[in-house]
Amino acid sequence: MTLQQIMYFQRVARSGSFTKAARACFVSQTAISRQISALEEELHVTLLERDTAHVKLTLAGEYFFQQVNELTARLEEVVTRTQTIAQEQQTHLTLGIPTILEQHAISQLLRQYHSLHPEVQLSTVAGSRQQLVSQLVDRKIDLLVAMDFDLPDLEGLDSIILQQVHTTWLLPTGHPLAGAEKIAPQQLQGETLILTQEDPRGNTEELLRQYYNQLGLKGNPVLHTRTLEELFLLASAGVGIGLLPSSAPKYLRPDLCSVPIDGPQWNFSFLLISRRERSRASVRAMFELAEHL
Repeated sequence: MTLQQIMYFQRVARSGSFTKAARACFVSQTAISRQISALEEELHVTLLERDTAHVKLTLAGEYFFQQVNELTARLEEVVTRTQTIAQEQQTHLTLGIPTILEQHAISQLLRQYHSLHPEVQLSTVAGSRQQLVSQLVDRKIDLLVAMDFDLPDLEGLDSIILQQVHTTWLLPTGHPLAGAEKIAPQQLQGETLILTQEDPRGNTEELLRQYYNQLGLKGNPVLHTRTLEELFLLASAGVGIGLLPSSAPKYLRPDLCSVPIDGPQWNFSFLLISRRERSRASVRAMFELAEHL
């Protein structure tokens, strides 16, 4: 049984004529008659009573006609919904953005992308870097913005650098060194150092500790936080000092400031990460735009 056979049968049943049905379907009367006969043979049922003047449904034909009408109406709904979903997929882009720092790193790219592709609906998903990499692999998100450290294995994924940055000191504006051009590590001996690690499964805190040790601040008191919001709150209250990317100062709260480090730099990058195949046009467009920034 084929969909074409069913459609021919519906045409004949509605019009009561092989001739009219053939004309409506732009085929010969013989072709329609042959297809419906094949349908009846497969079903082992006579669907139509035929004579030289009229075509009439049998009792079985009436039941079959009612049921296939419902089925084809449902099929049309399925086809329409499938096409809608495909269209929405092409015009929707979901980005994984772990923290406010990644939000700022991609803001310029998003502005340019939206101006070039206003038809694409952009949405974001928050989470740890490890969680968002898993969601990217599982196709739950389309792209991921993340710093290039403390990331799981990116096998099967592609990445491109959005920004290259280094670390700066994060201080409250009332700190005695807030107005300095640079701050050497030895000027911060005894200061409480704030270590922030949003994902307990990651090793950001250990990387920060190693960097503080490299700066010669191994003996300083340490305070642990889980979010950037906590870091900003504690730093603004004068409880301790922290580190931020050099790209972050213009986004700081008014009671916080950023001062360059006079010493070894911790250099890192913000990455835009995608699945390697990038089958959707909206994803390819974002990645290609990032390559030319």
